[in-house]
Amino acid sequence: MRIKIARYLLIFFLAQSTQLGEVFKAPLLIVHFFQHKRLYPGTTVYGFIKMHYIDKTVIDADYAQDMQLPFKAIDNHFLTIQLSLPPAFIKINTSISSHKNIKLLNPPADYACSVINKIFQPPKLA
Repeated sequence: MRIKIARYLLIFFLAQSTQLGEVFKAPLLIVHFFQHKRLYPGTTVYGFIKMHYIDKTVIDADYAQDMQLPFKAIDNHFLTIQLSLPPAFIKINTSISSHKNIKLLNPPADYACSVINKIFQPPKLA
């Protein structure tokens, strides 16, 4: 039950705070395509998408239907505000643990120079 509620709330949040709601308008796109296909039998899917999304918007008889297509006229009616408040109580650990048996790996002082000298050498005449 809790998972169903969480899914419902997630879908509701995504539909309200993102442009996911435009995806729900996909059936309008399909119906409008078939209307164009009925009026103009030579209409292809590419031609339909190009006419409505790529070409310049033309105000014609079906302009109101064109503006209802998904991602055609996106409303910016939502505003997402995320407020991050610090916790009311912060506990800082001030005790310092001391380790007496710390062993450090100390390479010889000339180790880096010897490795670099083995790798980088001036060119030699053959």
